[in-house]
Amino acid sequence: MKKIFLVLLFSFIGLSVHAAETQPQPSVQTPKAPAVMTEKEKHKIFKQRNKQIRKLVKQYRKASATEKPEIKARLAEIVSQATDESMAWSKARVAAEKENLAQWEKKLQEQEQNLSEVKARRVDEILSGEAERRHKLAKKRWKKELKDRKKRMK
Repeated sequence: MKKIFLVLLFSFIGLSVHAAETQPQPSVQTPKAPAVMTEKEKHKIFKQRNKQIRKLVKQYRKASATEKPEIKARLAEIVSQATDESMAWSKARVAAEKENLAQWEKKLQEQEQNLSEVKARRVDEILSGEAERRHKLAKKRWKKELKDRKKRMK
């Protein structure tokens, strides 16, 4: 959650800096995101970019009035690139969630059509202990997924 907040924060800062900038921007060497990356690679690029941003902010604060526009332009380019990637990620995430929602709606419609059967099956599962067993397995799986995600984010 913190990482998403940081990305959005830097995105908004970048948009305001980018909008205020009127001079052409010089090219900056920043890591480009390949089409297919692992979470670890994405996180590494995110950390590098944030490090570059912090470094440029420090340089900007210490710079003379003549150097500030150049540093600001470099910062604006990096933040612009980060914002573009963030927006692309968000769009992909929205598309994936829409697909997931469609699957849930389809499943719900199927259950509504066979509502009496679904209710009877749930009663049988509760009485047989199957519902509790499934719940325990699901809880175990959720904990493992959470643990794996935390490992990948380190």
